Amino acid sequence: MLVRRMGLPGTIGAILMRNYDQVKRYHIDVMMREYPELEPYYHKTESRLVLPMAAGPPSEIHFTHAESLEDVIRKFRSANYYDLLIDQAEQFTEAELREIKQAVRWKQTPMGACKLGLGFNMGGAGISFLRSKFHLKEMNKNERAEDFESIHVYPWDNVEWVRVALAEDGLTDEDYYTLFTEEQRMEYCATRSDYGRNLVSQDEALQKRDWFGSWESLEGAFFGRVWDRGSAVIEKDKVAAISKPWHKRWLSQDWGRGHYCPTHWHLSGEMSPAEALRIVGWTVSKPLKFVLTYREYIAGGAAGKDEGGERELAEQDIAREIVSRTPEAERATLRSFFLSPDAFAKRSSANTIDYEIGQILRRADMPAPVLADNDRKGGFALMYNMCLETKQHGSSDEYVWLISAECPELISAIPLLMRNPKDLDDVIATDKGSAKLEIDVTDSARYGLKSMLSPGKKPKSVLIQEAVAKAYEQAGRVNATRDVHVQAEEGLKVSRYDVPIPVNPISQNTAAYLALKKAEKTFKSGPVVRLGRNWRRGQ
Repeated sequence: MLVRRMGLPGTIGAILMRNYDQVKRYHIDVMMREYPELEPYYHKTESRLVLPMAAGPPSEIHFTHAESLEDVIRKFRSANYYDLLIDQAEQFTEAELREIKQAVRWKQTPMGACKLGLGFNMGGAGISFLRSKFHLKEMNKNERAEDFESIHVYPWDNVEWVRVALAEDGLTDEDYYTLFTEEQRMEYCATRSDYGRNLVSQDEALQKRDWFGSWESLEGAFFGRVWDRGSAVIEKDKVAAISKPWHKRWLSQDWGRGHYCPTHWHLSGEMSPAEALRIVGWTVSKPLKFVLTYREYIAGGAAGKDEGGERELAEQDIAREIVSRTPEAERATLRSFFLSPDAFAKRSSANTIDYEIGQILRRADMPAPVLADNDRKGGFALMYNMCLETKQHGSSDEYVWLISAECPELISAIPLLMRNPKDLDDVIATDKGSAKLEIDVTDSARYGLKSMLSPGKKPKSVLIQEAVAKAYEQAGRVNATRDVHVQAEEGLKVSRYDVPIPVNPISQNTAAYLALKKAEKTFKSGPVVRLGRNWRRGQ
């Protein structure tokens, strides 16, 4: 892009990615770091580089982003660029890519002089369109195959991954490209770089996608036939229009210390046909049932936005961050917090992870974690059907799944999940020794959707909470709440839960005792619920 601008005075080029964090991290910061002499010419507020020419008017490079089709239309419909480079073009839909292409135009320029460059990986919302043009050469009536040329670049084609190893072996960049055969470069990258070693150690299906960049690997995308980004992703202003105070709200999290730790906020409700047409542009004949995933927080040092800082973030810090990201007026409306099963077994102190998180959330009037439904196949099947229903714009009476543009990692992750060739009803899971953001993010969403919409047998922690809450609703004389330490005996195992007990200040102990006795009737085999020691009579 720099060479083109220097050679074409007075022209404008653009580098585009899906969001600003990406274009800043992978292009602006890199260019300023590698060419610090350009910094005086960079206009930070406008994200553009103005390059003075020795002769002629200055050239410009615009660093831009577009998170939705609406963004694309607003930024590119009237724009003019001599060259435009889209990095991670697989994240853009066919409609977005076609709209962007119209902006690659320049007055008094020979035909074919302006260039649109697309850099992409295998997977993503637009990969089927890219495959049809660059691989299958499926052209529309007036399209020409020669206008769609591609160069297949492999990981071992990039010397940056092995530069340190080459120096150790007394070799140069030129040696790598002139003395090594293709097979030798592939072997060298696979054995002498961490990046190459990680890629070749993946499952076969992921190797085909990430190491070999195989077009055929797309056949293994789990949501490849049903994921429609244009239908599923909702802009922030539309999220506000959809959300109503009476909608059911809840959280989900895939706990991880060695892996990423994503948290998602969800709500569910119905839209009238008039609202569906006005807000999402769908024509439906009856109320549209929907789930909206509207907020995302990723704790993890290598996350796309690096929001969590260090990966070894303590559970108490994560809990406080969840509280701070939840508006105060919203906290009491959250009904449940579905947490991955491993958090109920792991301990960072004398207490389990779920207990530590729950202590902090309860003080903020938010629900303590309960065990998520971990039916993997059932959960992914539910997500698949909801994506299909969304793609078909609510053609049946089932829930559609809408996702806010404020959840970029989840949106990016869904089309990347690969079907497990050994079990076609499941996705390829991450082994315990490695972390893959798309797996952890979609697991969090899976816990949220499956646990709320199609749960299997409810965990006793949930039954206890529901029974106690119902008992006090029936009492009709509630004016306060207090956490009660409750134990549930499940066989030989005794699990501890913090249950929000609405209490009457005049007779706290008696009221709590009666509520828990009612809760015992929820279970068939004996008294399984009892008060903790701190709630004995007289305390």
